[in-house]
Amino acid sequence: MYTRDQAKKEALTSLKKALGKTFSLSADMLVVPPKSDMGDVAFACFALAKGAGRNPAEIATELAAKLAPSPLVRKITSQGPYVNFLFNDVAFGASVLADVAKMKKRYGNGTTGKGKKVLVEYAQPNTHKEFHVGHIRNAVYGQAVVDLVRANGYETIAAAYIGDVGAHVAKAVWGFKKFFGDAMIAKEDRARILGEAYAKATAFVDEHEEAKEEIADVQRKLEAEEEPWLSLWRETREWSLDAFRENFAELGVAPDAWYFESEVEKPGKELVKKMLIDGIARKSEGATIVDLENENLGVFLILKTDGSSLYATKDLALAFQKERDYSADRQIFVIDVRQSLYMKQLFATLKRMHFHPELVHLGYEMVTLPEGAMSSRKGNVVTYEDLRDAMVEKIVAETATRHSDWKPKKVRQIAVAVAMAGMKFMVLRQDPGKQIVFDMDEAMSVDGFTGPYILYTIARINSIEAKADVSALPLAEHLTQPLEQRLLRHVAAYPSVVAKAAATFNVSLIAHEAFGLAKLFAEYYQEVRILDDVNHERKAARLALLYAVRQTLTNACGLLGMAVVKEM
Repeated sequence: MYTRDQAKKEALTSLKKALGKTFSLSADMLVVPPKSDMGDVAFACFALAKGAGRNPAEIATELAAKLAPSPLVRKITSQGPYVNFLFNDVAFGASVLADVAKMKKRYGNGTTGKGKKVLVEYAQPNTHKEFHVGHIRNAVYGQAVVDLVRANGYETIAAAYIGDVGAHVAKAVWGFKKFFGDAMIAKEDRARILGEAYAKATAFVDEHEEAKEEIADVQRKLEAEEEPWLSLWRETREWSLDAFRENFAELGVAPDAWYFESEVEKPGKELVKKMLIDGIARKSEGATIVDLENENLGVFLILKTDGSSLYATKDLALAFQKERDYSADRQIFVIDVRQSLYMKQLFATLKRMHFHPELVHLGYEMVTLPEGAMSSRKGNVVTYEDLRDAMVEKIVAETATRHSDWKPKKVRQIAVAVAMAGMKFMVLRQDPGKQIVFDMDEAMSVDGFTGPYILYTIARINSIEAKADVSALPLAEHLTQPLEQRLLRHVAAYPSVVAKAAATFNVSLIAHEAFGLAKLFAEYYQEVRILDDVNHERKAARLALLYAVRQTLTNACGLLGMAVVKEM
């Protein structure tokens, strides 16, 4: 049990002893007071007062007088209707430092998911399109969810689902054949050319109505596996997958399983036939639907009139395939919030098919640029590669100027790490339900609510360590400065933040916690001259505190997919 949880347990035990069996207590009844000098946790007496028909402030005064200190709680007071518990600075601080020193990389991890299995579906780009800024949020957010639930003890399967068939693929293949023919395409240009083929095909169709039927015919032939379209699809599909693998590796996105729409298309059509036989689906004007009107979800289209598949055709089959492969207790879907109605329809249909795992949709909003929204159809996307290169080159130039003695290889390695941290943090610091306007310059800043700022804080602590002439010792009795106590309590709160983030799938909580801790450390660094202290024991204690801060920030970076650097 982490120190803060143990301190809260002691407070609850004391309350239970005083109240007896007359009142049912739980840990969530202990709240954080608005001001730190009031106490570390507080118990509100409103419910007690209501049951007894008395003034809550009077009950708080009487209750506080009955409560005794404990190893981690040094003082109990009352203020208005609240009973306030103040932690023992020395015992609490020593225990927090011991927690971090013992657990190291595991500090913050929990066990709430022990014995449970979840499958997270994310990383869902479509082949034959370029991997752009908008895809980053899905992949990075999904991976952070995977890492969060794993950190809380869940057996976790990370699953990518690649859209490699459908109308968009037929359009891109048709466009490639029409506009690029048999041209030899260099490997480094393949993904870009496929994006251009899709955009050119879209523009052409807008002015040539007859092209729509040609593309629809290509889609039918691809579903029937007819040549020469099948071979062209296979070749160009591999081009996209090669690029995705490289992009995922750079972003730290690591699926355990890869699923493809092409693999569940035929099983999906067979499943639709069974749904018709079972009476779950029915025909409507030639198409196959599931009527969800009685659930206020409208009509769910699962097969086109001409027999062509839809997303739903494949998603239904995929859910069952994932269940056969992994038997997870819960299937989590990280999918654009604009698909919320579709996901409700999918879940309702699966329930009618007696699908047992719990289903969760994690929606997220779009990523736009300061100049506006992007569109693959219009060909005005900013690709991940272009964004990455622009960020890295800018950081390389700035770093080389500051560190003229560094070798170019070292400069570039650090620039890549800082660029990735900037990119990921800007995506993850925002609540998933809010739209992101991605500002490259802001993302790379080392001064503000950014990933580079967190990395810079860690690098600053590394610099202090390199210059220190004593070894760190957890002598908490020397940590008497108010800022030191605030830092200890911030570090102590980190495990509960990780648990809450995992329970709500809100990764932004980790980003906010890391920034808050880094900002508080900056304040401490300005106020306290750590290395100049002539008291060696106090200096050793402060170094122990700094290392606890660094380890907590490093662990938070790990959950956010950010690689730390030793220096910047």
